[in-house]
Amino acid sequence: MAAIDSDSAGRNRLKAKTALTIATIGWLMIGFSLNTIIFNSLPLRLATPEWQLNLIASLLSSSTFLLIGATLITLALVFNPEERILKDWNLTTARSASLFAIVLLLIIPLQFYLGSISLRKQTNSALESINRLKTTVAAIKNLNSEAELRLFAASLPNPPTLPAKFDAKFPVIKERAVDNIQAQINSATENLSIRKIEATQIFLKEAIRNTAQAILSSAAFSALASLNPRSRNAITKVFAKLMISGRSAD
Repeated sequence: MAAIDSDSAGRNRLKAKTALTIATIGWLMIGFSLNTIIFNSLPLRLATPEWQLNLIASLLSSSTFLLIGATLITLALVFNPEERILKDWNLTTARSASLFAIVLLLIIPLQFYLGSISLRKQTNSALESINRLKTTVAAIKNLNSEAELRLFAASLPNPPTLPAKFDAKFPVIKERAVDNIQAQINSATENLSIRKIEATQIFLKEAIRNTAQAILSSAAFSALASLNPRSRNAITKVFAKLMISGRSAD
């Protein structure tokens, strides 16, 4: 009888140790993911859409490890269901998973909004450069002498190097300058159109992939949170009902 009690106590100690080890590994995985998210977010540039998009990408890429860590913490309670600290950890994990499921769904429209702002900023920057060139062309057309041309060139932010003596009369030089800058405008306009299409395609590809990942991750975290009846929101309630209906069908 004493031997049986000893074996039972040994198994209980092993289960308690196993449960604590599994939960600890889960917390370490969560810590690893949070560490990655934090350092990928540095330096902080909260007001820029590029930084916010980078944070979204980091959250989504780390969601798998966060899910595994949360699952391990939940699983630990199976080995030692009476341990108080494991119950508290399980509830904390379930509530966090419930909230994170909502955050993941909110990310979907947010990324499209931030992406449109970022694309517009890129386009506006290129358009400003083109408009500056157009302003330069208009100014050159109004020049009436070589001296005015040299004075205008010297006033530019990045003044070009002009020869000490031109190889043609001023009207010819002026026409050459206008043609040269107009060629730059045409090239910049064409490149802008190409880059805009390419940037839009790249963004849409990433956004669609992120949307799919956000939906799947949100579903997984909601399912995990629905295991704990003390952690519920509208999303987890849906998954809880689906699980109940699935069991009823069986």
